[in-house]
Amino acid sequence: ISQKNLDWIQRCDIVSSVPVVVEKADNDLDRELKFYQQGLEAAILGKQQVLKAGVPFERPEDYFAEMVKSDSHMARIRQKLLDQQKGIQNAEEAKKQRQLRKYGKKIQQEKIKEREDQKKAALDKISSIKKRLRSGDMGDAEDFEIDVDSDGDSGKRSKTGRERSKSGKKPMPNKKRQNKNEKFGFGGKKRGMKNNTAESSADMKSFSVKRNKSSKFIAPSKRGKAQRPGKSKRQRAF
Repeated sequence: ISQKNLDWIQRCDIVSSVPVVVEKADNDLDRELKFYQQGLEAAILGKQQVLKAGVPFERPEDYFAEMVKSDSHMARIRQKLLDQQKGIQNAEEAKKQRQLRKYGKKIQQEKIKEREDQKKAALDKISSIKKRLRSGDMGDAEDFEIDVDSDGDSGKRSKTGRERSKSGKKPMPNKKRQNKNEKFGFGGKKRGMKNNTAESSADMKSFSVKRNKSSKFIAPSKRGKAQRPGKSKRQRAF
């Protein structure tokens, strides 16, 4: 059967209207561009021929194509992709935390070194002052002013509790303690109240020979704890 006697829809051949001419065969960009133009023209002419033959060309709107892979397979693939993405995020977060720990450790070491240097400088200054005092050279008064809390930490501490008085010798109680002292008094001496002294040992006023020889007398150390009265006695007392 000659192809000329067949309809175009059975042959589906397209002839380019413009021949492909490539000046330099080594020029990949020019060669591929010519192929692209030829293919685009063939696609347009082929669509026109298909529509002219009355053959359906486009996919209908209610067309349903079953997927090659099942939904459970695609769900496993999706979960695997999510796990990979989560693993990448966790790795990035761990890397960030390691960098932050290194930076924090570096800052801590610098702070420790700074405090050690300040402490060493203060000790050196104190030792130099001691040497000058031994030699009798007092020097300037400014040399005796040593800033021990130069790091500023002491300034942040609250001054709650006892504060020094103006004389600087005796600590003053806080406001709460002063109010309790005014209300209840100072309480007096607490320690050593039961200790024997020479006067208390020689005091015989409370000693009685008659009472000690009595059969009803029981020494305080052997008396024991007083018994609690019964319920009926307690009720009668009221």
